[in-house]
Amino acid sequence: MIRFALRNPYAVGVAALATVVLGVTCFQRLPADLLPIFRTPAVQIVTFYPGMPPEVMERDIMSRLERWTGQSVGIEHQEAKAMLGVCIVKDFFREGISLDTAMSQVTSYAVSDMFYLPPGTIPPMVMPFDPTASVPLCLVSVSSPVMNEKELYDIAYFELRNRLQSIQGVIAPAVYGGKLRRILAYVDRTRLEARGLGPMDVVRALKRQSVFIPAGNLKAGSLDYQIFANSMPSRVEDLNGMPLAIRNGMPILVGDVADVRDSSQIQTNVVRINGRRQVYIPIYRQPGANTIEIVGSIRRNLDRIQQRLREMDPSARDLSIEVVLDQSVYVRNSLQALQLEGILGAGFAALVVALFLRRPAHAP
Repeated sequence: MIRFALRNPYAVGVAALATVVLGVTCFQRLPADLLPIFRTPAVQIVTFYPGMPPEVMERDIMSRLERWTGQSVGIEHQEAKAMLGVCIVKDFFREGISLDTAMSQVTSYAVSDMFYLPPGTIPPMVMPFDPTASVPLCLVSVSSPVMNEKELYDIAYFELRNRLQSIQGVIAPAVYGGKLRRILAYVDRTRLEARGLGPMDVVRALKRQSVFIPAGNLKAGSLDYQIFANSMPSRVEDLNGMPLAIRNGMPILVGDVADVRDSSQIQTNVVRINGRRQVYIPIYRQPGANTIEIVGSIRRNLDRIQQRLREMDPSARDLSIEVVLDQSVYVRNSLQALQLEGILGAGFAALVVALFLRRPAHAP
């Protein structure tokens, strides 16, 4: 082989060049990811009942879903967890069962079990489950020097999440940090008792008055009028004029016993990034998606999304959206180390050929 190589340097050069081209091509097409793709089908059922204790959640909802969905053909084992107001049931199937078959069976059983679940249970969400995608790929932080946490949460939850999930392979299920906006009526007990009312009277009046009336039309002769009901107040302060009751021929309004404010729910978590309160969205991958491609797509589209949000809301002109805690950095560093090792290996091999396998010079 050595004699053949020395006698045919051009053939060896062509073979070496072809090896380099094939190696570079294969390296570029080599799949690289943070975690391997989970091939065995698995389905998770997430069910909500706000305020229900974990013990009751486990006994009345989670155990029923386990029994019903456990009848699916090809199921291998189940895992379940109950928390305050939510339970998660995971059904793992044997290899050879397609994900479509697993999803259709679990969905059918879960929906059929709704009849036996406690009244008020939110219909279960049935989704594919990938245990390797339980680690966030990155965090998308939302901050602004002029907007408060309530406004940041609204933008992240109602606007940014939808735009992020339009990127292929992205799952953005929740928003952490910030304050949940709520319209609250702060009742004055003294003024309430002076008018012979109780807190439940205010609650019932608000429920009775808070209705959505659809638009209609009125046809009068040759004219057709589009009618819009004024059941939705345009300002929070207008809710103070909502009637509660009639006493001695005089109406009692909400503003007489309470003060309606644009407030927020009690804050249960605080997020600080670089010492400043912000909100963030964890990014997960869909089953079969690639980590590096997802993070790269987010970085490429982030400027466009940020510009669009600024155009929609003038108060968001100072909005800043950034990618933090990028997990794909480790994969990229590993690929760079692999490239360096390949280049060093090729260099050492070429050095060995040049030093030890070169053709000896003939004496004159």
